[in-house]
Amino acid sequence: MNFFALILGVLFWVGGPTGWAQDLAKVRTTLKVKEKVWVGQRVTLIIELLSPGYFAGSPAFDLPSVPGILILQPDGRPVLGSEMIDHTSYTIQRHELAVLSQRAGHIKIPSFSVRFSTRQGAASPVEQRLQTDAVSFDANLPPGAEALATLISARDLTATEKWRPEPGAAKAGDAFTRTITFSASDVPAMAFPPFPPKEIPGLGVYPKAPMLLDQNERGVTRGERRDSLIYICQRPGQFKIPAARFTWWDLDHHQLRTVDFPARTFEVAANPALPIPPVAVSSAPDRNLRAQIRGLESLLFLSASSRFSDGGQDDAGPVGGGHSVSGARSTWCPLTPPVRPGLGLKEQATARRMG
Repeated sequence: MNFFALILGVLFWVGGPTGWAQDLAKVRTTLKVKEKVWVGQRVTLIIELLSPGYFAGSPAFDLPSVPGILILQPDGRPVLGSEMIDHTSYTIQRHELAVLSQRAGHIKIPSFSVRFSTRQGAASPVEQRLQTDAVSFDANLPPGAEALATLISARDLTATEKWRPEPGAAKAGDAFTRTITFSASDVPAMAFPPFPPKEIPGLGVYPKAPMLLDQNERGVTRGERRDSLIYICQRPGQFKIPAARFTWWDLDHHQLRTVDFPARTFEVAANPALPIPPVAVSSAPDRNLRAQIRGLESLLFLSASSRFSDGGQDDAGPVGGGHSVSGARSTWCPLTPPVRPGLGLKEQATARRMG
């Protein structure tokens, strides 16, 4: 009897841990909501992974696609802990995911799978694929925001604009760099809208790839987005960069606030060292290439215009005329500035070097 019990005990010791890890690994889902949730406000989705042994490698979250909802992958390392459940000791990884709704109403986040590996002792890692629980919350539209397609709700949002150099008297071929910076606590960098550049005849406008930064200090995440645009003077004339307005919801005072970026008007003089060549007739393949690039830019600049308004100014470009195009997607893709007829070689090189 003792011999058979010993054999069974050895087999149980060898095969048991793998079976236990497969059966006892768990996932817990919690939606952290303490107050009324507004459209554009961050809600924290907490995913806790429980292993009866240890974790092997990093988990993967198969996030669902929900219309009008932004769900971001965990940023940074998980919080580690341990817990005793039914006489079994578990190692716990706590992951926090940011959720922002851009529509009002009852919001439901469906169940999704989490893949991770666990191991006990010297046993081989066991692949786990568990499902989270579905969670839901109600997102409320702030009063007065009915006409806004998208919105950011924050407590200490700041938006700044810097020029290098300040727009002023210039010559053809000169360039100005404009930097727009958004920052707020509890707002992921990816949630900030891109600044939508407007096409201005006579000025080359080249957006650079945005800089996104999320910092975590004492449990508080602060996101920052920095957009840079380069304006190149292509020809003489008087030009106007139109005003813009950004609207956001103040969570502390429960009111809509606006940030205004003033219009800029300046004169561009002829540059004797930079003669403007005549417009050359391009071949059909070159025209098709430029059309494809402009079509791609139109797609990239489509969704952000709803987040900005012109601040009462519809005119862009030379004073007395001009037209504009719509805004940009949530992220600018770094594109090589296309070669434009009538743009000098020095200006082309400047655009490529600065863009």
